[in-house]
Amino acid sequence: MPITVADVEEALAIEPEEIPGEYTDRDSLLYAVAIGMGKDPLDEKELEYVCETVGNRVVPTASSVLTNPSSVASNASKLTEKMNYVLMLHGEQRLQIHQPLPPSANTLISNRITGVYDKGEGKGALVTNETSVKLEDGSPLYTIGGTMFFRGDGGFGGSAEGAPVPHTLPDREPDSICELPQRKDQPMVYALCGDRNPLHRDPGVARQAGFDVPIQHGLCSYGIACHAVLKTMLDYDQTRMKSFDVRFSTPVFPGETHLVEMWRDDNIVSFRTRIKERDVIAINNGKCVVA
Repeated sequence: MPITVADVEEALAIEPEEIPGEYTDRDSLLYAVAIGMGKDPLDEKELEYVCETVGNRVVPTASSVLTNPSSVASNASKLTEKMNYVLMLHGEQRLQIHQPLPPSANTLISNRITGVYDKGEGKGALVTNETSVKLEDGSPLYTIGGTMFFRGDGGFGGSAEGAPVPHTLPDREPDSICELPQRKDQPMVYALCGDRNPLHRDPGVARQAGFDVPIQHGLCSYGIACHAVLKTMLDYDQTRMKSFDVRFSTPVFPGETHLVEMWRDDNIVSFRTRIKERDVIAINNGKCVVA
């Protein structure tokens, strides 16, 4: 059943419910390994993220997998259960970091839909959402935002006004490029962080979706871009990272080499990810605010 303007208004009006969550240092350590850190066992900068006897740093984009509620509560279900998930794409990911992530924590999590934008019949609809995470003492930890593109759900009579506008990259050659080769078995490890979508591991499911082989998790590529910015611009000091936003452009295949191109302007690091083997842009319009 197609969505209606009334469905959208109802979803936007629901007050989010705050529910408890938690994660452990196993989760934060596994994430760092899953995005490619720790390949050099003598690299002390990266060891601080993957070995607790060396350091206790947590990659900021681990927030995308550490948001683990103990129960499911969302204002998205009634709306999105009417939408066509087969034709859904993850369009954008946004992150605001309110304080450095601890290696483990008990949390309070709330989720809400922040907008639904009608691009028109045959052009799809955008759904934006926001998840706020606090420590159990009530202090804000991080806020995650996302844009989902439902290709089959446009033309329901809603407005297209107010949709997120992508960050504009500088019109000059990159100031720095970080080359990060990846492993072909990377989706097998990243799936253990919580995203078990078989599209990324099962060749049969990948073929049904139109791919010859399974594709890499988009949020894994997101983490790899964060790794590059930490390494190149921040000397691995994650406490200086305040936000990290991207737009996903092209699917990535496991084992491809990520060339993260970066521009530094005052406290803004702009970036994009180019796939070396195919010369395509996988992540675009990246913006990182640093202290």
